[in-house]
Amino acid sequence: MADNLSDIQWCVLDLLLRAKRTGASRVNRLELMRSDALPDALKVKLVFTALTMAGGPFVRLHGQHDFEITDAGERMFNERIGAPSKAADAVIALPDQSRQVLQ
Repeated sequence: MADNLSDIQWCVLDLLLRAKRTGASRVNRLELMRSDALPDALKVKLVFTALTMAGGPFVRLHGQHDFEITDAGERMFNERIGAPSKAADAVIALPDQSRQVLQ
């Protein structure tokens, strides 16, 4: 199944796993869309992809707006890629305002 993931699906998992590891267990799609760190077209593509992945084994949708990586998604990402990138830090809204500490 992991071999069938597109690049943008890997990016969604990367974003969600990095969020989880930095203390934000979920990523809000509205906050992602308001982020100035990414071009609008990429934000739309990430949100749309996360929405389509939410029905599968790797991403869970909470309510209408919050995405979270599942245990299966985390395990698969770690086996295939390893650690998430730090590129996601620019769009993750950390709950304790510690984004500055990560930079």
